[in-house]
Amino acid sequence: MFKKSFLLLSFFFSFLSNAQEEKNFSIRYQNYLKGDIDFIANSIIGKKSGKNANDPYNKIDSNAKLNDQVNMAYIDVDQDPETFSSSSALLEPNHPNDKVVFAGLYWCATLPDRTNSIQPINKIAIKTPQSENYFTVNGSIIYDAKEHNKHNANAPYLCFSDITNEIKKKPWGSYTVANIQASQEQIEGGSAAGWVLYIVYESDIIPYHQISLYDGFSYIYNKPVQINFKDFVTPKIEKITPKLTIAALEGDLNLEGDNIRINTSNSNKWFYISNSLRSGQNIFNSKITHYNTDFNKRTPASLNTLGYDVFLDKIQSKELSFSNIDQVNLKISSLGDKFYITNIGFSIEIDEDFARKKIESITSIANPIEQKKTEIIEQKENSKILTKTITTTSKENSSSVKKITNNLLTSIEVIRKPKEIKTYIFHSNIAPEGYYIVANAYQNIHYAHDFANKISTKKIKPFIFKNPDNQLYYLTLGHYNSQTTAEKAYYNNINNSYFQEYWIAKIQHTNKFLQNSYEKKPRVEKEIATIKVNHTNSILKKGYYLVSNVFEIPSNATKYLDLLKKQGFTPSYFINPINNYHYTYLDYYTDLEKIKNDYFSNYNNRFFDEYWIMEIILE
Repeated sequence: MFKKSFLLLSFFFSFLSNAQEEKNFSIRYQNYLKGDIDFIANSIIGKKSGKNANDPYNKIDSNAKLNDQVNMAYIDVDQDPETFSSSSALLEPNHPNDKVVFAGLYWCATLPDRTNSIQPINKIAIKTPQSENYFTVNGSIIYDAKEHNKHNANAPYLCFSDITNEIKKKPWGSYTVANIQASQEQIEGGSAAGWVLYIVYESDIIPYHQISLYDGFSYIYNKPVQINFKDFVTPKIEKITPKLTIAALEGDLNLEGDNIRINTSNSNKWFYISNSLRSGQNIFNSKITHYNTDFNKRTPASLNTLGYDVFLDKIQSKELSFSNIDQVNLKISSLGDKFYITNIGFSIEIDEDFARKKIESITSIANPIEQKKTEIIEQKENSKILTKTITTTSKENSSSVKKITNNLLTSIEVIRKPKEIKTYIFHSNIAPEGYYIVANAYQNIHYAHDFANKISTKKIKPFIFKNPDNQLYYLTLGHYNSQTTAEKAYYNNINNSYFQEYWIAKIQHTNKFLQNSYEKKPRVEKEIATIKVNHTNSILKKGYYLVSNVFEIPSNATKYLDLLKKQGFTPSYFINPINNYHYTYLDYYTDLEKIKNDYFSNYNNRFFDEYWIMEIILE
């Protein structure tokens, strides 16, 4: 897996000439990676109830009023006197070990009367899992109707801020966005406001995708807008399901006529997009939805946002095939409701070879070579010559890139960082017991075989097995009998022969301990691992745990615990809130000296497999 993200230097995105865009849409982020796109969002004003609009507004029948027919007010859920508006939402990982590589925050509102504005429209506050307290965000203004003397009745605006660096170390948890300014009075077309946080994440266990996120400001009424997504090739497999996300301002629940149509490079016919919550002729209907369900992990979780729409949905059509195509086209139009499109995002699975070539070409563009210095180093163990090319650029603020080139691979050299070893429990017919260095996991076995053929050498003997718990094909680079030898190979890049990403997996057979490594040799003192968690959001107890395994698949953890219980132990487990893995442990301690004694004594001469001490710190 490629851990480094690359922004494209060009984009492919076009509109029909009769589109009514107030601000031309342009690419904000595009990438080719093993990962996907997601979002959290909420409205910031709603139907007034008492002093504010904190109560969810859930009227969604045909009698529900439009936003210009009700008294509106700020939502303000945080009970903080320093904020005048606030709403929150919960961001959760989709898979274990997801890593956020991009986070873009957008906010928009109608605001015709600015005589009493408290602050600039691009200045807001946000509280994140990483910050825990509010910090100020000074975003860029993408569009402001006031500056263009347009849409004077409701004067909408849209702002953006890239907050990737502010959240990437601790992205999962609750977000509260505050101090977004919006109209609250009854105005022509109605008052509406909201925010959306788009994230792009990497994941070891899903295929390559092309992910594109655009922003702009387009008024939709009468004349359609067409968007063409290009510059990708999808694999030749039976079923591919693209994902589409759109954010819009001023879409009303009971005003129909708005729709999205789709076709591909293999079809001239257009098909309407819809699901059970969004009809084909009322796609923008004041809802925030994830796929075919209301996104309710937010406060307040109104079923009717009164004018703010965000959705992420899978495009599933019996008539359209997305296999082996290179273009997808969308048309957005309305003959009834009037609204503004602010964001469009698209994600589609792409051919793996195409993705790798694209990443390599982007890398060469992003890192121009201006100077080269070459050293020749002899490798005595196999009498081959390894050419080490240290590439630097004289451009200011550019980082140096170190490349390793041999007769097999050319890639960025990495200094391996410690990673937790994940354990899988299988029957013996799937794979031999031991420790494996895993290069990747694939949904399609043909991709696994193709890559195995490319990397096979005297030092690397790829082995593929299918994990019955997640149906993925794991491509491994080496098999080792002990954790010590596996870790040695991990840190020395498998004897300087493989420089891409990989991790260590431990395979244990059902109803059998992996090994008795420490029955005849002493334990070595290891650094105590730590997990820091927020005490307000955790049921974990502060103290020390004698951890024996880590599982990304919960059913494997259950099997292992049952195995330990049959051996006379009383084990338990906890879930690490940072990566959602299951950690099994033999015992819990409040005394550091006591757990050290048990560690060095093989848990009173009862347990001879690997384990380690982990400390939970509550902050």
